[in-house]
Amino acid sequence: MENPGKRATQWLQSLQNSTPSTPILSWLDHSNITNFFECFALRGIQIQQITHGRLLCTFTVPPRLEENGHWRAPALMTLVDDVCGAVIMTCDLPLKVSVDYNVSYISPVKVQDEIEIDARVVGHKGGLSTVVVELRNKDTGELVALARQSMYNGPTFGHKVPLSKI
Repeated sequence: MENPGKRATQWLQSLQNSTPSTPILSWLDHSNITNFFECFALRGIQIQQITHGRLLCTFTVPPRLEENGHWRAPALMTLVDDVCGAVIMTCDLPLKVSVDYNVSYISPVKVQDEIEIDARVVGHKGGLSTVVVELRNKDTGELVALARQSMYNGPTFGHKVPLSKI
């Protein structure tokens, strides 16, 4: 059986190292668009440590992700989304669908700032896994964003959506 940490590392590397073709809007195939944005937002992420339920990375914000001198919020959200998926993979769980996702932006991040990304799986219950991610400025230690994402990774039956227990 494959090591889940290795699988997560390879997945993140494949996302950032893919060579996206120019995205063409098509009602039939959105895979090129998805790959384009993930590659664009993730390229340059460095995995520092990967263990069961935890992923530590660094990322220097490149000029391509800049808006008014700061890291674009959608690019930050894309990076966090993929890091959440990778840390869930370290627990040897499949990725299915995000059911809750939020990011609190605390302090602006400038281009060329180096960011430490600390993602931790904080719990599993049934088919739901929850991850918390802290993003800190590596030079100052200042918290710049805090994210939480919950993913459903339990069984599905055909194309039916599981019934809500609300």
